[in-house]
Amino acid sequence: MGHYTIVLSNPPQNGVDAESAAPLLGLTPEQFTAKARYIVPEIWFAHPDEGRARELAGALQTAKCRVSVVDSSSLVAVPQRSRVRSFSFTERGLVAHLDGEDAEVSYDQPVRAVFCRPREGSERTSLPGARRSSSFFSIKDRLMESGSTLTDVVPEEDTVPFLDIYMPVNGEVRRYTVQQNAVNFSGLGRVQPRAASNMEALVGSCEDRFGVDHVDKRLVGMRLRARIARRAPGAEHRRGFSFASPGLLALLAALEQGLERVSQPELSTRLAFLAYRYAA
Repeated sequence: MGHYTIVLSNPPQNGVDAESAAPLLGLTPEQFTAKARYIVPEIWFAHPDEGRARELAGALQTAKCRVSVVDSSSLVAVPQRSRVRSFSFTERGLVAHLDGEDAEVSYDQPVRAVFCRPREGSERTSLPGARRSSSFFSIKDRLMESGSTLTDVVPEEDTVPFLDIYMPVNGEVRRYTVQQNAVNFSGLGRVQPRAASNMEALVGSCEDRFGVDHVDKRLVGMRLRARIARRAPGAEHRRGFSFASPGLLALLAALEQGLERVSQPELSTRLAFLAYRYAA
């Protein structure tokens, strides 16, 4: 499959020079300012030439943007979820009880936990009038040639909050997922009537034990974007590599077969972890 070097946004973006940064992504300063306000990490640029991608990343950093440069193989290599069915806290760490085995996450390990709690609804706005780079044209053309179509729905599964715990071990990454509607919260000691309250308590316990800096809450309140079915000629669509854009879908399809069908929360948790891990 294809190989790209990816430039990820690593929010928050504070004090950026929109006048300098906007042309790098084919946007107007106003469009870039709106894009920079998006708190969820996303792909801003991707190119087969690593040198070109790193050059653009450097220019964005000069414009005071927070970005991370990631090899596309790292995105593909993020492991599938290991579902946590129950858990317990010990003096040494968090013990995740999985299907058929237990895994201990020690408090002194370089853990990164990503908490995702989407809000319902679909976001359908676009950035009109944006200019696109030649690399984007080629990726978009591949999508159009393939005749890819998308469903105009947000699956119910995508609305369920979850906590992804990423733990690097011997050069590899393990991922343990606590899904709000599929876990026994008895490990908290005091179980509350609402699952959402228990989930918040678990996240708070992780902040207390692993440290606030190890828990990423940028996906809290993220708006789910419906994937749009084949558009009528002349219809506006998302540009660049935001979720449900032709550019992103073509890029993911080029990286690994079937990756373009990944859900928005699944893609966002991967990007949040990678943006942190490869932060400049």
